[in-house]
Amino acid sequence: MKFHINYGSASNIGATCKFNTDATTDFEIENGHVFVVCDGHDGIDGGGSIASRMTADEIKRYFFERSYSNIGNALTNAISYVNYCVNNLATKEEKYNGIGSTLAILIIQDNEAYYASAGDSRIYFYKDGKMMQLTRDHVSDVNNVAKSTVTTLVGQEQNLKFNVCRNPILLDGDERFLLCTDGLTDFATDDEILTLLQDNDLSAEHKTMKMFRLATDKQSSDNVSVQVVDFSTPQPKAEESKGSIWITLTIVGVLIALFVGIYLFYSSQVSKPDQSAVTKKTTESVVSVIAEETLSEQNTTETLQANAPQEEIVAEQPSAEPEIKRPEVAHPGSQLFHMHVIEQGQNLFRIGLRYNVHFSELEKINGDVAKAMVVGSKLKIPVKAKHPVSAGETLSLIAQRYSSTPAIIARANQINELDELPVGQLLIIPLNK
Repeated sequence: MKFHINYGSASNIGATCKFNTDATTDFEIENGHVFVVCDGHDGIDGGGSIASRMTADEIKRYFFERSYSNIGNALTNAISYVNYCVNNLATKEEKYNGIGSTLAILIIQDNEAYYASAGDSRIYFYKDGKMMQLTRDHVSDVNNVAKSTVTTLVGQEQNLKFNVCRNPILLDGDERFLLCTDGLTDFATDDEILTLLQDNDLSAEHKTMKMFRLATDKQSSDNVSVQVVDFSTPQPKAEESKGSIWITLTIVGVLIALFVGIYLFYSSQVSKPDQSAVTKKTTESVVSVIAEETLSEQNTTETLQANAPQEEIVAEQPSAEPEIKRPEVAHPGSQLFHMHVIEQGQNLFRIGLRYNVHFSELEKINGDVAKAMVVGSKLKIPVKAKHPVSAGETLSLIAQRYSSTPAIIARANQINELDELPVGQLLIIPLNK
């Protein structure tokens, strides 16, 4: 039996936070879908947003770049791999010492659900009007204060202890899941969350928006990230609806035939004296009226055409070939920048990989813009050159000219190495690491 997965996913900076250190992602795998929610924790000099974004992105990279036959084993290995990536960054870059991220991950494949978690980001399961928390918070109270300290974070230690389901949940339809950070659960009660989850009149996307509104109304002072996943069986189309249509059409057809038969019978029994004359006279009248209306329309059209302002058409000369600008090259002692517009879902780590620049260098150059990562903002990317393509040039020739490689240039410009380059296309030539 086929199943439907409907979901809503969003992350919000919150009412009082300066930066959003949460991250979310979702992506399809074979016969399934993966959902991820992360909450980054700063190290000695910030970097929480880097930790959460890297955790989400590397989870996706693992499932895209590796083959696996057992989804449960793949889930465990993926988290271990991500922990290595974040910890490697935290130990090599002093300013990122101590960074880490919570993780809540749900994988639905066919009719089974797998899940795992680290930290205090949660996964809830809803079925038949009841809700339960699948994950366990890794926290410890500090001096009995209201706010607890998270004890397990992806990337803070070389060996990560995390929770993973022993056996998948078998799904038969009409189940719901909620993945969220503590920006929601620290301010909303379980009863309030349950009320939204069990509302059958709301789509998964609307439930997500309602969760945000609930956190806002509760004066949440933290980032809020929410994913609502509805797993359901498709509703079969009612066969009686097709039958009803055919019955209706049959009845209408019988009625029409009946009326036509009555009309023909009545017409044949009634005498119609001088009917041909009446018909002829009527026809002549109709023809006369049509002819007069047609003539009137022609006269009106001719009058409008005569009085309408005439448009003067000037044949333009064919434009000359566009002039190819000369390349811009960074000279010793100076820097050349490409302005990159931040798009939804991008992070500094991935942008650095694209342009062959370490993300710490981008953070140094762009300051608060790099830390905030607001969609639509522009990042200054140091580049070696900006090269307009001339006739006959190939990517290989251009790469040789700048002592680079076709792969590096293609990745920076998001093109295929084998693509034919249009004349005039401006290529970004990245720096050499």
